Amino acid sequence: MKKNNFTHTTIRTQGFILPFTMLITTLVLFITAGAMTLLSKQLYFSKIYRQSQTAYYAADDAISCAIVVDDTYVSGDGLGIFPSSTTTDPMTYIDNVLTYVNVRRTSNGLPTITLNEIKCAQSAIFDQTVSNFRVSSTNYLYVSQTNGVEEGKTSVYNMRMDLGTGDMRCAKVTINKTQSFRQIIAQGYAQCNSQVGGVERAVVNTTIVQ
Repeated sequence: MKKNNFTHTTIRTQGFILPFTMLITTLVLFITAGAMTLLSKQLYFSKIYRQSQTAYYAADDAISCAIVVDDTYVSGDGLGIFPSSTTTDPMTYIDNVLTYVNVRRTSNGLPTITLNEIKCAQSAIFDQTVSNFRVSSTNYLYVSQTNGVEEGKTSVYNMRMDLGTGDMRCAKVTINKTQSFRQIIAQGYAQCNSQVGGVERAVVNTTIVQ
């Protein structure tokens, strides 16, 4: 009788261990899979956050540079070098502004500058082979509260900013400009060679002269 009782108890114990082991294994696998999924999501969002910062800084730097250039190289009419005239060829307009600036620099004892020396970061803005600078053939329309509908021009160029660490920031700059209105849109990209599908951040600056 004792032998039979001992054998019966052993069989019952072995029958309990197998499903219990399977349960523990399933729970461990479930917890591990959940932890891996959470870690993967954290890494993904961390990467997106870093790329978002890079894209924003690129846009911010690009728009600051565009403002400085347009406010520094100004013609006699008080307008900056980015074209707004619909009656003068855009490149002729740019050359006229630069000529006016160089006359003033010469009178102040400063050396003259060439168009390709006007740069945003390392990018020569008006060198089409570098920045792909172009002016739209379609006039830009702005509705002014005081002057009604104004026609102007849209300039577009690309720029690359070398951070000195082997990394590059890139941006596309669009400038809509009339006699009394200037809108600068800078689109910054996290990856210079992947503007389509990559992280993009935009910054807009608008100036209105009443």
